[in-house]
Amino acid sequence: MNGAVGPLGRWLKAFCGGIYAFLYIPVAVMFVFSFNDARRNVVWKGFTLKAYGTLATNPEWRQAVITTLELALCAAVLSAVLGMLSSYALVRHPRFRGKAVYAGLLNVPMMLPEIVLGVGLLTFFVRARIQLSFWTLVLSHVVFCLPYTTGTIRARLMSLKHSSLEDAAMDLGATEWQAFLKVTLPLAWPAVFSGAILAFTVSFEDFVTSFFVAGIGTVTIPIKVYGMMKFGLTPEVNALGSVLLALTTAGLLAHHFLSADDRA
Repeated sequence: MNGAVGPLGRWLKAFCGGIYAFLYIPVAVMFVFSFNDARRNVVWKGFTLKAYGTLATNPEWRQAVITTLELALCAAVLSAVLGMLSSYALVRHPRFRGKAVYAGLLNVPMMLPEIVLGVGLLTFFVRARIQLSFWTLVLSHVVFCLPYTTGTIRARLMSLKHSSLEDAAMDLGATEWQAFLKVTLPLAWPAVFSGAILAFTVSFEDFVTSFFVAGIGTVTIPIKVYGMMKFGLTPEVNALGSVLLALTTAGLLAHHFLSADDRA
């Protein structure tokens, strides 16, 4: 029995090792080449921190980072608010007219190919005579972020569906709005926050839809990287990726240790 299990265990370890190598070796290469002393990231020329200095002082990169963060933050906040309201309507008022159609349409942007969604949004803005700008970009990102926040919050509210806390609050004199603010929203807050984080991530990395609906002068990080591909990627791209990776890792570690303290 042990002889049969042993080889299987080794194969599983080798398979998992291959998966991790496939996922993380490109990340390691990106990190190493962020220190490359070359104009183009093709051949290793030597160690330098010049790319990080250029990234910090280059106004175009700085503006692209600021625009991307502002866009992702606006999309996350708006998607969380609208996701909370739509989820509340679907869970707490299940018999309104057109509920099935509304619930189905919420998921359409998530299922559509990005290029189809981008072309459709561009056509809408042009036909509606709305000038492309930062805010058309925000509205477009809310469209495809909303299914993520709604799904997360809706699942949380459904788990609270049979809770008697709201009924108890209204029995004690609270209106439905007061019960929502003081009971439902605090209970659903972890899902609202998780949905907002997910929307922020999806918005931050989006390229296809942003490429179609961004106005003149509105440049996000993915759009800038795409524009650089015509002339070759520089070490600054790897430096930016390394910085974002470091910030993400720090956030995950902080969450892990804080959660460990709470469990203790």
